[in-house]
Amino acid sequence: MERNWVEIQKYYDDNHTWRDVIKNCSISNKTLSKAIKKGLFKTKSKSESCSLSHKNKPRKLSDETKNKISISITKHLKEHPEKVPYLLNHYSKGPSYPERYFDDIFKGKFEYERYLQLSLYHLDFAITNKKIAIEIDGNQHCSDNKIVESDIRKNAYLIENGWNIIRIKWSDYQKLKREEKENYISDLLNYINNLSSNKPEIEYKDNSKGDYISCVDCGGKIWRTSIRCIKCEHLLQRKVERPSKDELLLMVKETSLEAVGRKYGVTGNSIKKWLK
Repeated sequence: MERNWVEIQKYYDDNHTWRDVIKNCSISNKTLSKAIKKGLFKTKSKSESCSLSHKNKPRKLSDETKNKISISITKHLKEHPEKVPYLLNHYSKGPSYPERYFDDIFKGKFEYERYLQLSLYHLDFAITNKKIAIEIDGNQHCSDNKIVESDIRKNAYLIENGWNIIRIKWSDYQKLKREEKENYISDLLNYINNLSSNKPEIEYKDNSKGDYISCVDCGGKIWRTSIRCIKCEHLLQRKVERPSKDELLLMVKETSLEAVGRKYGVTGNSIKKWLK
């Protein structure tokens, strides 16, 4: 139900303040501030409007207060590890595809526990009898600063408590060729089963030599599966000369949007946009 701002304005103009309006008209500071921005309500002076907008600004917390809040939240999460925000958000839709992928590979190869909770942290794959933690990292573990900082604290906590950490970046693993993937998994299993003392790492060849070639037009560096760079592709794109709107309407009536689109080398949706 919309408010009657005319009556509210009249009440305010009759020698009342905006505080009286908030109190007697059941309006919040935020609502009144929005009404001023939209021009639904006018204050008697700019100073009153500024005073109201200042009232809505969130109060800045001191470093001491922030520290107290941080300690309180950390204590609460340690007592209730199941309420850790990352855990709730990350597994709200079930395991990710990379986790299911490695779960299928690891099954029957060695004993492990899924999502082992240690203090504020959980482990994707935990080999408890050997204290080996295998973490499958998505791109968010590199792009999201909060997750990066959390991973640093998590690594420090695990190392301090005697855990050996193996992190597998999914995007890096995907870039490996089939044979390289098989070799990596074999080395990983040998390391876990104490058949090798070398912790496996994902290694790449120099992409600048084998995986990149030159653009056929400008000579710039492009990926080996391409022919031209993006700039040259745009230059080669055929520019379609559009007919007039009347001509288009006539052709569409005689045939269809798709038929006209085929004639000009575009889609039926493009013809529909041209008509607009």
